[in-house]
Amino acid sequence: MDSLASAIALLEHEPAWRDPSSFRFRADAADRLELLLIGAHDPALVSRAVALIDAMASIDAIGFETMRDAIRRGEGRAAFAPWLDVGVPTGQHYDVLDHVLAGVLALEEPDVAQPSPPREMVFYQPSPARHIVDGIARARIARDDVVMDLGAGLGHVPILVNVLTGARTLGVEREPAYVERAMDAARSLGLADVHLATGDARDADLSAATVFYLFTPFIGTVLRDVIAGIERQARERPLCVVTLGPCTRTLARMPWLRSDDADPSADDRIVVFRAGFRGG
Repeated sequence: MDSLASAIALLEHEPAWRDPSSFRFRADAADRLELLLIGAHDPALVSRAVALIDAMASIDAIGFETMRDAIRRGEGRAAFAPWLDVGVPTGQHYDVLDHVLAGVLALEEPDVAQPSPPREMVFYQPSPARHIVDGIARARIARDDVVMDLGAGLGHVPILVNVLTGARTLGVEREPAYVERAMDAARSLGLADVHLATGDARDADLSAATVFYLFTPFIGTVLRDVIAGIERQARERPLCVVTLGPCTRTLARMPWLRSDDADPSADDRIVVFRAGFRGG
């Protein structure tokens, strides 16, 4: 598909993208058309390309609603099954699983009054979904766990973890508009065991969690204080900490945490730490 005309001609006669399950094909094809539309001047070609993109979006919408219905029936893991063989992913780019998850959740980032985060807080960036899947597998998260996302944003981690494992999930997020959007999505999917709250992670009640997740939501003294809070919990019960991003290097220096990972300070993939107190 090296030109807009050839791409349109190919896709107009290609049946593969019309299969409701072919999310990857449609995502790649739509991205390619969007790129080729830049600088396009032929109104007829532009119209045909837009019609193809709209048709792909319509098929996606049907697929997303089918997956939502499956989640409401408690069959969410089966609905996501085609995209769960993620291996051991690296990097912080997004892929077709993120496209599918975004479509199913139908979450749009809200406008906020203060676009720049406060000091030592990090700009919001959702965890790539393949890393969430990897974290579930390597932390061996099960239905009887309670998973807490510290800096939960729009709730991708609590929602997907609950859908794939049945575990009760919690989230703490400083931006109320994000919490509201996330909880609307959870309620629309019938996910009664997903709970996000507005607040500062330093003040959050950590007492219920068996698994903590951090995608470097804060740095400096805020991160230090949150880690100290997790350490206090680790003295009371076995727990693990799942990390992604630069905060991993800080956790790797904690003497009360251990990891089986070959490089426990890697910041481009999931690292799982287990507390070293009380044999946990």
